[in-house]
Amino acid sequence: MTPDNTFHPTLWRTCRVLANPKRLACLRAVMGTPNLCVAEIAREAGLDEVQGSMALRALQARGLIAAVRESRWVRYVPETDPLVPSAKPLMDVLSRVLRPGEMCDEEVIRTVTAFTHPRRLAMLRCLQLHAPLSIEALSAACGISLPAAYRHLRKLSARRVVAVQDDIITLVPRQNPLARMLLGLNARTE
Repeated sequence: MTPDNTFHPTLWRTCRVLANPKRLACLRAVMGTPNLCVAEIAREAGLDEVQGSMALRALQARGLIAAVRESRWVRYVPETDPLVPSAKPLMDVLSRVLRPGEMCDEEVIRTVTAFTHPRRLAMLRCLQLHAPLSIEALSAACGISLPAAYRHLRKLSARRVVAVQDDIITLVPRQNPLARMLLGLNARTE
């Protein structure tokens, strides 16, 4: 096996943006009541305007929401950027899992943090193609040192994305909808 270094970094960067309770609160506010301005979204999310503005800009930069200028106001809507291929499927799942009674913010953050590092994405992609693998084989296939592979596997295992038994790694078969979708996006990267 050769290392697959062709994954697109947008996925891990987008997951880093989503791994934040303030940004999730702003995203939930935009999805719940579109066309609010920064001050209204910040108030609904329990943030000050500066925090709300920074959170909204980060979400917009990842293509998850759009800003619409209306005179001197900027209003935010839950429209994805068509130039960001991962944005629409991600928002489709987020609109379901962020509903009351579905996944809590802690569970969303726990799930997305499995996908917040390019090495973890490379390891997951390798496992998607070749699992089960030994830790040594996965480390070699991804060009990652054994100590780094163990460190990333601990995080992936704690987030219930992979299972490690007797130094053999497999993907966990039953994922929550967000993890399934993120694995799907990771598999589709060129």
